[in-house]
Amino acid sequence: MRFEVQQSWFVPDIRRVAQLPTPRFPQALEISCKMTVIFTLRLGDDGSPEERKKYVRLPPPVDSQPYVLRLIITAGCVASRKPTLHTNYPAAGSTFERSKFQSVDFHNEGLADFTVEITIRIPGVFEYYVEYDNWQTGQRTRSKTPGALVVDPRLYLPNTALNDPKIKSPEKILLPLDGISILTVIPKWMPTLSHWPPYFSAFAETGYNMVHFAPMNARGTSNSPYSIYDQLSISDDWFDTKLTEKEKEESLRNTLGKIRKENGILSVTDIVWNHTACNSSWLQEHPEAGYNLKTSPHLRPAYELEEALLQFSDDLVQKYGKPAAIHTEEDLQRVLDVVKSKVIPRVKLWEFYIVDAQLAVAELRKVLSSQGRSPDQNRYSSRNLGILSLQGQAQLLSHDCLVDAKDGSRYAKTIDSELAAEFIHKLAVDLHLEDLEAQISRYEAILNEINLPLYQEHDADVAAIIENITNRARYLRIDPHGPKLGAISREKPLVDTYFTRLPRNELTRSRHVDELVLANNGWIWNADPLVNFAAADSKSYLRREVIAWSDCVKLRYGDKPEDNPWLWEHQIAYTQKMARLFDGLRIDNCHSTPLHVASALLDAGRRVNPDLYVFAELFTGSEEKDIMFVSKLGINSLIREAMNAWDPHELSRLVHRYGGQPVGSLTFPPENFPLDILGHDLNSNVFSSSAEEEEILVDVKGSVPHALFMDCTHDNETPHQKRTAADTLPNAAIVAMSSCAVGSVMGYDEIVPELLNLVTESRKYRVPDFNDGILPAKSVLYNVHLKMAREGYSEIHVHQEHDFISIHRLHPITHEGYLLIARTAFHHHHSEDVHSPIFLRNQVVHVMESGTLTVHGATSDVHTPTHWENEPHDPGNADGLLPLQSPTAMYHTFDIPAPGFRQVVGTISGLPSTLTFSTTVTTKSYAREEAIGADGDMQTVITVDKDTFRPGSIVLYRTSVVGNGKDEPRVTEGMTISVSSRTLSLSPGVFASLWSMLGMDRTNEGIEVMVKLGWDVLGSGHLWYGDKKTKWPPGLWEAVEGLDMLDINVALYRSAAEEEDTTGDSVYDVPGYGRLSYCGLQGFVSALQPVARNNDLGHPVFGNLRSGPWMADYIVARLKRHLQMYPTLKALQIWLSDRLALVKKLSPSFSPKYFTFVVCSAYQALRYRALTMDASRLQMCQVAGNRKSSLEAFNNACSMMTFQLYGRVLSTGLVPPQYPLGLVAPDTGPPDAQKKKNPSLAAGLPHFATQYMRCWGRDIFISLRGMFLRPGHYHAARAHLIAFGSTLRHGLIPNLLDQGIMPRYNARDAAWWWLYSVAEYCRLSPEGYAFLGVEVARRFTPRRRYRNPDYLAVADEDDDGQGDTYCPYDDPSRAFVHRSTIAQLCHELLERHARGIKFREWNAGANLDHAMRSEGFDVEARVDWQMDGLVVGGNRWNCGTWMDKMGDSEKAGTKGVPATPRDGAAVEICGLAKAALKWVVEDVLGKGLGKKWWTWEGVLITDGNGHDKLVTYQVWNTLLQSSFERHFYVPTDPNQDPEYNIDKPNLVHRRGIYRDTVGSMRDFMGFQLRPNFCIAMVVAPELFNPDHARQALDVVKEQLVGPLGIKTLDPRDWAYRGVYDNANDGTDATVAHGFNYHQGPEWVYPLGFFLRAYLYFHTKAPGHDPSKVDSVYAYIQRVLLRHKHHILDSTQSPYAGLPELTNENGGFCGGSCPTQAWSGAVMIELVADLLAAAKLPAVAG
Repeated sequence: MRFEVQQSWFVPDIRRVAQLPTPRFPQALEISCKMTVIFTLRLGDDGSPEERKKYVRLPPPVDSQPYVLRLIITAGCVASRKPTLHTNYPAAGSTFERSKFQSVDFHNEGLADFTVEITIRIPGVFEYYVEYDNWQTGQRTRSKTPGALVVDPRLYLPNTALNDPKIKSPEKILLPLDGISILTVIPKWMPTLSHWPPYFSAFAETGYNMVHFAPMNARGTSNSPYSIYDQLSISDDWFDTKLTEKEKEESLRNTLGKIRKENGILSVTDIVWNHTACNSSWLQEHPEAGYNLKTSPHLRPAYELEEALLQFSDDLVQKYGKPAAIHTEEDLQRVLDVVKSKVIPRVKLWEFYIVDAQLAVAELRKVLSSQGRSPDQNRYSSRNLGILSLQGQAQLLSHDCLVDAKDGSRYAKTIDSELAAEFIHKLAVDLHLEDLEAQISRYEAILNEINLPLYQEHDADVAAIIENITNRARYLRIDPHGPKLGAISREKPLVDTYFTRLPRNELTRSRHVDELVLANNGWIWNADPLVNFAAADSKSYLRREVIAWSDCVKLRYGDKPEDNPWLWEHQIAYTQKMARLFDGLRIDNCHSTPLHVASALLDAGRRVNPDLYVFAELFTGSEEKDIMFVSKLGINSLIREAMNAWDPHELSRLVHRYGGQPVGSLTFPPENFPLDILGHDLNSNVFSSSAEEEEILVDVKGSVPHALFMDCTHDNETPHQKRTAADTLPNAAIVAMSSCAVGSVMGYDEIVPELLNLVTESRKYRVPDFNDGILPAKSVLYNVHLKMAREGYSEIHVHQEHDFISIHRLHPITHEGYLLIARTAFHHHHSEDVHSPIFLRNQVVHVMESGTLTVHGATSDVHTPTHWENEPHDPGNADGLLPLQSPTAMYHTFDIPAPGFRQVVGTISGLPSTLTFSTTVTTKSYAREEAIGADGDMQTVITVDKDTFRPGSIVLYRTSVVGNGKDEPRVTEGMTISVSSRTLSLSPGVFASLWSMLGMDRTNEGIEVMVKLGWDVLGSGHLWYGDKKTKWPPGLWEAVEGLDMLDINVALYRSAAEEEDTTGDSVYDVPGYGRLSYCGLQGFVSALQPVARNNDLGHPVFGNLRSGPWMADYIVARLKRHLQMYPTLKALQIWLSDRLALVKKLSPSFSPKYFTFVVCSAYQALRYRALTMDASRLQMCQVAGNRKSSLEAFNNACSMMTFQLYGRVLSTGLVPPQYPLGLVAPDTGPPDAQKKKNPSLAAGLPHFATQYMRCWGRDIFISLRGMFLRPGHYHAARAHLIAFGSTLRHGLIPNLLDQGIMPRYNARDAAWWWLYSVAEYCRLSPEGYAFLGVEVARRFTPRRRYRNPDYLAVADEDDDGQGDTYCPYDDPSRAFVHRSTIAQLCHELLERHARGIKFREWNAGANLDHAMRSEGFDVEARVDWQMDGLVVGGNRWNCGTWMDKMGDSEKAGTKGVPATPRDGAAVEICGLAKAALKWVVEDVLGKGLGKKWWTWEGVLITDGNGHDKLVTYQVWNTLLQSSFERHFYVPTDPNQDPEYNIDKPNLVHRRGIYRDTVGSMRDFMGFQLRPNFCIAMVVAPELFNPDHARQALDVVKEQLVGPLGIKTLDPRDWAYRGVYDNANDGTDATVAHGFNYHQGPEWVYPLGFFLRAYLYFHTKAPGHDPSKVDSVYAYIQRVLLRHKHHILDSTQSPYAGLPELTNENGGFCGGSCPTQAWSGAVMIELVADLLAAAKLPAVAG
């Protein structure tokens, strides 16, 4: 049964609403951890806060449990050189002083980010800035922009739960700012204090917890509370007897304290700093406190104009014969015509602008007539003034000779006649003006030219004066919305009076008359709030732009207290008095208060009340300026007004804007962090604390000003005036549902029909009856509002449809909520359209309240007594209309009476109305529950009844999710259950199960996950989990602990090509977004991370999640398909399947959030497993102790690239199935490695994912040390070394492996990188040098000399012709028949090079390479013993190094032409050869580490006579060492060229560098500046003269280093082309088909080598400058800063890797692999080098 109750006889028990049980999130939540909460604020490059971070709002601290603000300067920022924080946040034990800054040095451990921490103990507003050593100027530099911190005050209310002996609660509980419900009361309409209790009992019963009093000080002559007569005196109105000021203050303090204690209501008041009442007695003693004609003489023209206007108003009838009464526009224009033609001209305002030309001429004539000066004494003697135009002469004379006294007098501008005489003397000479009169005449012309722009300025100002007088007079006299002042007189002049005239009396007798004229305060339309319109440079008073308050004198503070000591002392005393009495202050006219004044006075107030709540109304017209005021003054809330909305759509927009996060948000701002987790008592059991210590980092992104959203203010028209009176209820309900502070004005709830005039209204408030107006409904709304604020219902969904607005407030964790449906009543006529049905999936509802407001006689302009149904008429409210009083000439912004205003004898009363109201049922809407689907899901459908849900109606539901562990109904298909008749029981369902499965039932895990999802880009690289299993979601540790590299590759990554190759599937494609980067979880996380971080819930990814279960199904089904090959993934697949199955059951509002929780949790677990796979070799850079460092995050991200790129595909592997031996040792790799395709390292993704293009010898072995050895993946390194070693042929390692099936041998450098990697494996792996003895099956038959068992016993010329010949991989008679040890392969490689390698590629021709010319297939590589053992090779038509671009454009003529052949001796190959020789000489043989397997002392070559000759490794090593500099260095001094191999100095374009090649067929190429010598510097630093190396590296630093990569060619080079586009089909040979691949585009991997070399030679090599070591670290960190952002920001790098290359200046390159093995590998090595150089714990290896 449903019924409605008429207000007249039903009063709901509102206390029942207030004590509604908090929805208990799973029981174990109450034993959540006591967290050390750290708010982290990452600063910008120069230490400034970026963008929104300039203003940060932080929650109130707890005395016993303060939280921490950690400021971070990322290593590498400009500000990271010895940064110091300067802040006026006081040190412990100190008090706040705005100008007193303490200095605290940032701290970093090793190479970590720089941090400094502030323990937040007190509320207030604080400033900070950073100073640092500028590495460019060497000076201490201050950050450009300071930051502001506003810490919310701690507002406490008595704990009403103390009345319940069963509840153990603290005496006071915190009132969150979002829980404030404030009521504005005008005290002069209240009775004396002794009669206040019943009023405040009613306020409390309505749900108000704060009352805002208009000023309670003694009022001035206008009787406006905002025109204060004495700031230090409380008005006598509030007291029954005459009291002293001390007694009044004590009485008021006691009353307010009683209100706080007994009614739970805090008190705030207005503070008025801008002006004082025009009759304030102290003005006569201190007229300097205002802008008078002595302190501000610039106001004199405005004063004289006003005097003329006042006289005109007095003379209008008698002197000008115009009627004083103005009724029409024509009447007004007749009056204004006189003003324009007679009044203003008589003032002669132009005299305040111009130079008195007549006087100036007379003075000049006098000077010229006296003894003149000779031209040689003239300051203008060197100038020809005659060539200047008249205007030019005027400008020069004005600049040099014009003097402005700026004293407000007429003709204040004068000409210095002595200087002018010099000017005229010289001008006369130049123009041959010998006659004095001719000179005077010229001078007059110049003066007229000087005065011309001054006259123009005057004319423009007079035009503005006339326009402003016209507009103001029209408003005051005839505008329908104006006061219609009636007849003009001196008492009621044409326009407002701008000046107060103090009387002449005993106090003022000694004052000059100018001191007694004071400017009144006011305001200006659209004015800049930062500009003082009374200042000397303002003409606002003269131009009549100010809308003046004639009862208020504007106060003049000056720039500092010393400018007006008495006023400052007086206002400080006033502010502190109010701060002692009240809990908060509302800054009146804040936007016009000088910032330095308001900040100083607020500081004074906070000294006596640190928890002062400060709010204000700002009319700055700019959010940026709002933030400026808020952050400077520490304003806690900005007043926003619902009555400013002009239609329902705008009202809904305001609700959405002023607070709350979207429903389903994944993170939240720090101001929404649960206050109870911080330790506050809130009478909430959603979150709580325990003794366990734990740290949680909350990223601070910056704040927007907090809103105090008022349904109506005391200076805004009411719904009856602006809309309809019936809108009072829905407007109030809509505001109450906002996620911010809310409020109202007394009289609104009682439906007082109009804005009450603060000046003329004389009635008193009556004690609110709980049956009045909308009071019962509002009581429920405000109690719910407070409950939602305390428990953290921070999510909100607002929907507007026709004249309906629905608002759903939800808790981000429990998803309990409150749903309001309101029908607004903006107009008397409304459409018949209603709100569409509301569907709440798996949610149930029950009615909290239902109401309709019906207002009787609402169209009347006159108050009528309130008359409720069944309520007797109150004779005390009898009508007693008085005649309209003469309006005062003194107005305030909101003091102008509305048309037809009437005063009423008696009390202030509302319109007669009826509120149909219930707290149990409703007939306005209907909620039914119905089953959906076959899985027991249900939904609640709420439909609106178009007949009963009339405008002015609301319904409020409480909503609960089904399956949260509470008893709830379960419905079956077709079954409908009444909302009020639930009796069925439901076992713990979806949410309870999901919370349990995610571990959210035992901690504040839900909040922690949301916090982590909000981490910034650099923070996102940190791990979520550690080795504490109890902190992991249940079962997740076990699901990942047994996974290996390949399992993780499948679970996290796999490009589209890899997946298609393996299972036939591909990546997930999101409509409106595109294909994900990977099939694994990384693909989803790359899309989800920025969406979560920015709460971009409208993103297509979330749209897809809301639309259906396809993503969840894809993830689970995909893993299931991989189980046959990767059975260890079974546990993870089940873990995900179980949780995602529950996510699929959730409402579309919640499913994206929990999908993200599940996927990101699994993703983070996999990352932890990957990065800690070998517990003894953690890959994470522990560079910062317990501080999370961006370098650690970067290294983690680079390390994860190994798992991206190392995997198994079906189309290729390392060796074919016929390979007879194992690639990995039994105890270091998967036991079934040979049963499946060998896993391999892709050079990059997605371009090099499968088939023969996957494995590149050069790429793999450049990458092997960083990808495999440093992280400890030795089995993978070993497998690649063996696989490529098995294909050794011609003494070379293939560039394209093709699984050993048809490898291609066109790389001269791959063999040397393989050899370098063998050496590194021996050095770093546990297997060590025993690896040299490992046998390898040879894919091709070696030459006889290198076959076993007769290794080296046969002369090379005795070969049988079978060596190095091609054979099919499955030919059992030749493939894999012969075996060699690793040591033998290494020696063979060295000796083959020493003897010379020359062959033509097998299968040469178009089938092998469609673009290459025939000559290009001829491969040569050898040691040139005539060039001291340098390794040379190649020819003009091939490109055997990493710069391997072969032209293939017939149109451009580049087909078959290599862009960068680099034939001859390539510098990096020579470096690699030297590294290999040094290893053999010093380690293998010298230290004997490999002698067991390496028994050869050198290589056998053929000398010039054809005889065999042994060249020992030692000799070869020495040759290279002694000759390298001579061959490669280009000296800075050309005179030194003969000492070096500079045979063609004309080709040298840069000096102080190392050549790229020596002996190239195209000589100029050898002298081109390229970064390749940096590679040689890393692998063989001993080759380089350290001083030369440093010099060359500095050139590279200045010329080649780009944002993300390094230029591959000198930008000064003629061939430089920085933009690579392989699709270019033009005729420009330099770029067609990407010909410029290595001719300028910026590659990442060589940058890593440059940085490693730069680090070594500037910090370790002999001769480095120790004083510059820190600068080197800083420089490298700065370069890495870009890489950190790139790899960790998935919007830049959805593949979560570092790219192959970029175009010039870091531009995106579409032809680049977005993740490339060697790019990540070199960075891993660089980080290890940095840690080693800084003597910190290194990464693995």
